[in-house]
Amino acid sequence: MLNVIDMSDRTPAQKQGLLSQLVVPRPIAMITTLDEDGTLNVAPFSYYMPVSGEPPLLAVTIGVSHEAQARPKDTWLNVERTGEFVVNVTTVDLAEHIETVAREYPRGVSEADLVGWHTVPSQVVAAPSLAESPAHMECRVREVIDRGDNDSCFSGVHILLAEVVCITADDSILAEPSRIDPTRVRAIGRMGFPWFVTAGEENIFYQERVRYADLETS
Repeated sequence: MLNVIDMSDRTPAQKQGLLSQLVVPRPIAMITTLDEDGTLNVAPFSYYMPVSGEPPLLAVTIGVSHEAQARPKDTWLNVERTGEFVVNVTTVDLAEHIETVAREYPRGVSEADLVGWHTVPSQVVAAPSLAESPAHMECRVREVIDRGDNDSCFSGVHILLAEVVCITADDSILAEPSRIDPTRVRAIGRMGFPWFVTAGEENIFYQERVRYADLETS
């Protein structure tokens, strides 16, 4: 039996919940930024996607405010001030503390220190990268698109379009220079709350892409 879910009579939180449960699995951008005092902020964002190859853009959605209290998210304040951030690829080595660093801590708290994560200097941007992540995308914001109702933490958002200005990747995930082997990344995907999925080699599959033009000649 097909069930019809009418979106018009649901709360913003319920609507977001439905989207989050169906647009899955979503990669998790573990974003590092620096506050005005140089304190490292780490936060996971799963409303996140690649946009284009030239320029190499990605998009990240950041809510306008915390859920518990009406104040801007620390990641947004840092990005708004510096225009830079790092996307650390979230893998099994970060999995244990995804929800720990997602908590709404007071400003000035270093989530990395709380969970024992380490940093390495980034190549281009000021914010450091996480040593526990095998790949880092250093980003500079090119455009911010504001949408939704800023009085609702489940509606108001900043959509960041950012250019990836540098990528660093560990040897362990490379198939050859400048090419990532997806079977080695062991990325974590977010499902509907509170579930996650691991994209390990044992549960991914390969499918060849054959162009239509090649079908014509076969």
